[in-house]
Amino acid sequence: MPNRFLSTAVAMPVIMVVDDQAANVQVLGQLLTHAEYDVVPVLDGAEALALAEHSPPDLVLLDMRMPGLDGFAVLEGLQAMAQTRHVPVVFLTADHERDSLVRAFSAGAVDYITKPFIAEELLARVRTHLDLKRSRERLARVAEERQRMAEIVSHDLRNHFGNILFSLDMLREPGMDDAASADQRARLVDSIRASADAGLLFVSAFLDQQQDATQGVPVAEIDAASLARGAVELMTPQAARKGVTLSLAIEDHALRVLAERAGAGHVLQNLLSNAIKYGPPEGEVMLTVTRRGDMAALAVHDRGPGIPPQDRERLFRRFVRLGASPTGGETSTGLGLALAKQRARAMGGDLWYEARPGGGASFVFELPLA
Repeated sequence: MPNRFLSTAVAMPVIMVVDDQAANVQVLGQLLTHAEYDVVPVLDGAEALALAEHSPPDLVLLDMRMPGLDGFAVLEGLQAMAQTRHVPVVFLTADHERDSLVRAFSAGAVDYITKPFIAEELLARVRTHLDLKRSRERLARVAEERQRMAEIVSHDLRNHFGNILFSLDMLREPGMDDAASADQRARLVDSIRASADAGLLFVSAFLDQQQDATQGVPVAEIDAASLARGAVELMTPQAARKGVTLSLAIEDHALRVLAERAGAGHVLQNLLSNAIKYGPPEGEVMLTVTRRGDMAALAVHDRGPGIPPQDRERLFRRFVRLGASPTGGETSTGLGLALAKQRARAMGGDLWYEARPGGGASFVFELPLA
């Protein structure tokens, strides 16, 4: 089983200190380093712009008056570069230079600190502006992700509705009501049903994910065997339309897990749906329920082509469509596995891929035992 809990070191915020007085830079550098910031000391405005262009800092402490390029010229240069346009700049200014502050704020500075400064005040202002920067970046990522998700949702729902409308138009064609067309009518009705089921499953997954993100996931004690049986029963009609046999193997009927029933059911339905889509027609998909230490593993196995090594790292990323295509012409969203993994982790479990011995794929959905 792969290591699912890899630690990642958090990089220290990078603060560029720009002042033509080496003593000031040294004092600020020592203070900020002691507060666990990564400091880039710079004694010249031109050098500050060159360094920032290649390695943008998280915040700039900038002396207002310097020979050569002064603070205003450096700020203008930072504002002109796309990679540093949103980096917060805090001016370092002598008390008698307060008249220049209006010009500084108009140019894009976010704050100022008067020299000689009070250490506690400087650190508090630095911390505040770094927090604000992180908040702005987080909001920008959320807005971008929501926009991209909306595009995926609208694209996939258009596909489902388009298929339904096409099938309905075919059913209205002259001659479709005679006995000879019975098989074709049945296939069109099945196509309508499959598109409607897929669309509803997708909308349900999307809405559930949005609810989890805002309200959290309450878990309860659930019988693992009944959870698995329920998912198999729900997905049997989809499997039958492709001639796929669904089987269930339960190692221990007494296993009970901590999960949110609707969310866990959706994860299993998604895994079974994918196995049916990507597995061979007339094949077999198996759902197994086993104990793995203090966790229960509900795993879906198929005999399809498996996942190529180059695609495995991207399996659970949002909005990513892999190279494999459904074997029966079904549609794929690019969101299902990402949402399923997020849902699994929200319940204290996890979801990952394993190559199946003898060929095929296994997706393991793990939940904590009650």
